[in-house]
Amino acid sequence: MSLRNLLGLGRKLVQKKADDAVPEAIETTTIGGLPDLAKLKAPTPNLPTVAEQSRALVAKEPKISAPLLLRPMDNMKPTAVSLGDDLKLNKIFGSSTYDRIAMKGDGSFTADEWADWLTDRGKRRFKLFGKDFEEGFVTGRKFKYDTGKAKATPHLINKEMTVPIEELFDANIAQFNRAGDLTGGLLFSAKEAGVKIPGRVLADMVQDSPINRIKIRELGLPQAVVNKTENTVKTQIARLADMERSLQRTINVNPAASRVEKLEEFKSQGLDVAEMKMNLKTLRNEMRALNSAVRDGNKDAVEDASVEIANLFSKIKKGLPSDKKIAINKMQGEIDDIVASTRNITPPKYQNQTSYTFPGGQNYREAVIVLDESIPKNIRGGRRPNPHYDGKEYDNPLAHIRWDTRTTSDGKKAFLIHEIQSDTNQGISKFLRDQKAEPFNTALRQNPYQNEKILKFLFDSRKKLSDEVLSGKLSATRMELNAKKIKDLDEVIKNTVKSPNATYDRYGKVEGRATGVDYIPLLDRASQAKASLAYLTNLAAKEGVDYVAVAPVNLMMRGISRDSYNKTSNTKAYQEAYGYFRGNKTPGSKSPAVIPSLMKKIGKDFNTKAGTIKISKSDPTKPYKRVEQEELDIYDGNSYKVTKHTSASSTPRGDSSLIPDNDLRLYEDVFSVKVSPDMVNPQKIYKKEGGFISKYN
Repeated sequence: MSLRNLLGLGRKLVQKKADDAVPEAIETTTIGGLPDLAKLKAPTPNLPTVAEQSRALVAKEPKISAPLLLRPMDNMKPTAVSLGDDLKLNKIFGSSTYDRIAMKGDGSFTADEWADWLTDRGKRRFKLFGKDFEEGFVTGRKFKYDTGKAKATPHLINKEMTVPIEELFDANIAQFNRAGDLTGGLLFSAKEAGVKIPGRVLADMVQDSPINRIKIRELGLPQAVVNKTENTVKTQIARLADMERSLQRTINVNPAASRVEKLEEFKSQGLDVAEMKMNLKTLRNEMRALNSAVRDGNKDAVEDASVEIANLFSKIKKGLPSDKKIAINKMQGEIDDIVASTRNITPPKYQNQTSYTFPGGQNYREAVIVLDESIPKNIRGGRRPNPHYDGKEYDNPLAHIRWDTRTTSDGKKAFLIHEIQSDTNQGISKFLRDQKAEPFNTALRQNPYQNEKILKFLFDSRKKLSDEVLSGKLSATRMELNAKKIKDLDEVIKNTVKSPNATYDRYGKVEGRATGVDYIPLLDRASQAKASLAYLTNLAAKEGVDYVAVAPVNLMMRGISRDSYNKTSNTKAYQEAYGYFRGNKTPGSKSPAVIPSLMKKIGKDFNTKAGTIKISKSDPTKPYKRVEQEELDIYDGNSYKVTKHTSASSTPRGDSSLIPDNDLRLYEDVFSVKVSPDMVNPQKIYKKEGGFISKYN
């Protein structure tokens, strides 16, 4: 119903015109495809009333099932992690928002009561040019777990947590403007409708948030396969060496016979000792090659080595007695198991991309965090192709990670992060920045998830306002106020159901003009980094790795470039994301970069430390290195000479240098967080702070 007609009708009722006046004929309009309230007409047996029409638009009441579980992160849906062609479920991510809701319990509370429970809202007073000013603010609520509510995760007892504003947006629970006023989400709709919300409804919204359905696509070999290979190869090489030493005892010959007589005796029993020794030696070398291929994640080299090993096993078994053949068959079976465990693994794609990888590590891997589903209302059927990885399983990318395994100066293991990146969200974030729009409070970016609950309250509120106008009991001023509220609600409904119209290039940059962009969760770069670190520290704890470290900004070029014409550089973005080896985001400063800052928070949460460690530039067990030096200009005012070990071997080569494991030239300083066994527990997926546009985007 148009506002003009609604006001006109209200005035007629206020002026007490004849009760038998005939209303105008019904007309309908649509807002984003949804029917508006119709103009009033006297009820007839074949015509629904306004109230009936309104009720037809209302979604069903949200169901309240079991009482809320008061165990932090215990009821979260597990994250799917791909392992080759298979998917396994892991509890990697948890939610401080879910825990905060659980702490309040399953009672029903008003929207403002929930908003005050989940956020810190208030007023700030300040002076500007000698005058007093006041402004509102909103931040995520800080809270601590007590003993009773942290039984499932004891490492969190008395630890300070924060409810992220971004998570409230992604779960479609609430949106706020900078003054702290509710502007969207379920809490806004409930406030407009004047109804209370049970805790179970909000808890279910957190669980049904799209972020809790993300999948992680792993590329490369799990560390368990690498460890198994190392142990198996080490054991088998020892067996083969022992077999070679005891070769003479394998055949019953006369100990007093001469060497020539012994060889003749071997040959008479179908065994050529010289050939057997050569085969055993070659087999040991092929097993070492297999081990290196697995550590490097080189599937082709694994297959090549396995073929040679199978041929050598076949040759060695000829002429051996039955008991020895059984032992060889068992050894061959162990090798076959290793090779089989590598066949269904997707190999990493960018291992040889020199500007984004630091050579010399073992078991280079990649992972892609995706929301593998059709996101409602988004373009292309809700599936955005991944600009870096082919295949539908990589659609709707949230971030991708590259890392390898290194050895520390004291002989421990560390993951070294080469890159954390999200092209898709960076393009959307840049567009919103250019429009000076707040990413978690703008009509340009609407969360399409769980809208049926929100629309229910919006239509309830609109109907209530319309019924008040139609009652004829309002003053003219109150009618004007109701009319304005209805107009505002219509705008909210329109924005709630509208579809984005932005177009994008391959790497997610918004092209041309747009009045709406796709919804992708984890918009903030710091939240993408937090999710990536949660995944890697969880993986490190499971694989027995001691540290997770990040390559400093001055170790690789990554995507750093300079526009000579405009005299600009994107160095600052990389400095603020990765920082230098002390974790600082500019040389000599104490201000931490994003990833090191998040590492410090993770260390605090899990009672470990974050700081600088030394990690190997190449395999310490291979002391002969091929060394290359690169002068890196990252446009920060300094010149950096980076020494790389492009290859390493156990024996000297013409262009190699001897750099043993106790030589400081073998190591590089990087910032890291020490891994705790407790990191196998779910971790928060969002960054620590709530808030609006991040300066790191």
